Amino acid sequence: MNSLFRTLITSLLFLISIQHICAQSFSIERVEPPNWWIGMENSKLQLLIYGENISTTKPTIQYKGVTINSVTKLESANYLFLNLTIEETTKEGVFDIIFNLDSGEKLVYNYQLKQKKSRNNLSQTIDASDVMYLITPDRFSNGDTSNDSTDDTIEKVNRKNPDGRHGGDIKGIINHLDYIENLGVTTLWLNPFLENDQPAYSYHGYGISDFYKTDSRFGTNNDYKKLVSLSHERGMKVIMDQVFNHCGAGHWWMQDLPSKDWLNQWKEFTYSSFANVIVSDPYQSQSDNDLHVKGWFDVNLPDLNLDNPYLATYLIQNSIWWIEYANIDGIRMDTYPYPNNKNVMANWIKMVETEYPNYYIVAETAMGDKVSSYVYWNNGTLNRDGYISNIKSLSDYALYYNLIKAFGKENEIYTIYETLTSDYLYDTPYNNKIFNGNHDVARLYTQLNKNKDKVKLSMAFIFTTRGIPQIYYGDELFFDSPKPDGALRIDFLGGWKSDERNAFVKNERTNDENDLVDYISTILKWRKNAIEIHKGKLKHYKPMDNIYVYFRYTDTESTMVIINNSKKSINDYSLERYKESLTSYSSGKDIITNTKFTTLKTINLKANSALIIKLIN
Repeated sequence: MNSLFRTLITSLLFLISIQHICAQSFSIERVEPPNWWIGMENSKLQLLIYGENISTTKPTIQYKGVTINSVTKLESANYLFLNLTIEETTKEGVFDIIFNLDSGEKLVYNYQLKQKKSRNNLSQTIDASDVMYLITPDRFSNGDTSNDSTDDTIEKVNRKNPDGRHGGDIKGIINHLDYIENLGVTTLWLNPFLENDQPAYSYHGYGISDFYKTDSRFGTNNDYKKLVSLSHERGMKVIMDQVFNHCGAGHWWMQDLPSKDWLNQWKEFTYSSFANVIVSDPYQSQSDNDLHVKGWFDVNLPDLNLDNPYLATYLIQNSIWWIEYANIDGIRMDTYPYPNNKNVMANWIKMVETEYPNYYIVAETAMGDKVSSYVYWNNGTLNRDGYISNIKSLSDYALYYNLIKAFGKENEIYTIYETLTSDYLYDTPYNNKIFNGNHDVARLYTQLNKNKDKVKLSMAFIFTTRGIPQIYYGDELFFDSPKPDGALRIDFLGGWKSDERNAFVKNERTNDENDLVDYISTILKWRKNAIEIHKGKLKHYKPMDNIYVYFRYTDTESTMVIINNSKKSINDYSLERYKESLTSYSSGKDIITNTKFTTLKTINLKANSALIIKLIN
């Protein structure tokens, strides 16, 4: 009897132990998106659930207005994808997702639904009335030294390493919003601020290891929201830099991919060919196309496979999540021609615009100095292969490369004129983002042979020609840095307390630096109310003797721009050739110097200088 009793007790304890082990072998580590909103035009929501053996559970939801349409398992047992419908009448609140185990036990996860915020899609869009200021957050200003190195990230601060973390952060940007606003720009664009948890070269932001988390060395998600909110209070806008083509090798899912086809994988490591023109090449070979769109950017930047519908939905939802969560005003999409499914990219734009009409999206498309290379992405109609991109704004590299030629070694402004004559190929050229520098090219001052007058000419040009201008932090101070990337993305003087001087402050800048800052801010403060620049047409005249004249005009307003790109000053330069654009006007005023012109027959031109003349009836 005692022996039987002991056997029963032992068996019972064994069963209890097994049940305890089974209960502990299931977990929920992540649910993404971490929350969602009621009132979206698209009522569908895909949840990625990650946790040990979560795919062996059966999820249920009992919340009025929320329905599970399907549950999908992929190759890894640690993922589930829940496809939900959220009805418009659903009430905001927290509901339970119950994961039922075969043992009869349950795991419960609380998921939050909020009401979608109202948004003024007209005032929050970005257009030609705006001017962008591009910042690499790690290199701008260190506002919080306590997060220079953090326990939850691998790479630690080392300001002596040009490719290392230097300690710049969101707080540093917030601390200098006065400087940015006073410069006259209207819009902030930050290189990616999301977590890049990699052993090295993580500062630039393009190796994302968590698509829903601000890198702790930059701050928190709330810090980013605060930056957006404070910018809005100043009447400024914020663009987020997003990446669909690749993630970082330190991404949390790299240790346990949902499926083998989550990435574009090769038998051995294979670089992309970096030949963007292949995508639009009507004679492309499949192998060439695959090498371009499926090859990796680098060993630490795994190439994402957008043919996987669950990954495609994940990325699109993440993009929309950040718009709603942080109230951002626009998106710059990195490496736009590189993802292996261009139809996903086109659909992403449609889905964003469905939720946020008139939303600004600019695509990075770097394909040389010929306009023809870019037209595939912005021609407004079906391409010959049946593809339409839905892109309304391109990063205008064709104009950039020809701008560098015009004001650099070639010193021939005709290259700019010739580039603009091809605008008929674009659907929306006035929406293109135009620039004279960014984080991927040698510094403007360096490329223009350290000629300060040419830097000014490039600024006058991009602020007055068609398109949406963008400048790169420090170019307003003649930053002098060639490639490689770590060198050109140098620290802003005064962003660190140990810096020898503070270039954010006028009395610590050199005379030349103050001269350029004043030059830029004078143009930009005028530009804010220059309707002919925001909404006007462009008429230009073929350059002669390296002098380029063009007009920005509406029915009631007109501004004449004269760029003398030559070493010669000219007295009594005749304006007779431009009379068709001057007939309605009798005088003018140069907005840079406040010089008044009582006649528009002749004008004096200084060598290597620009006049921006507001015309007066």
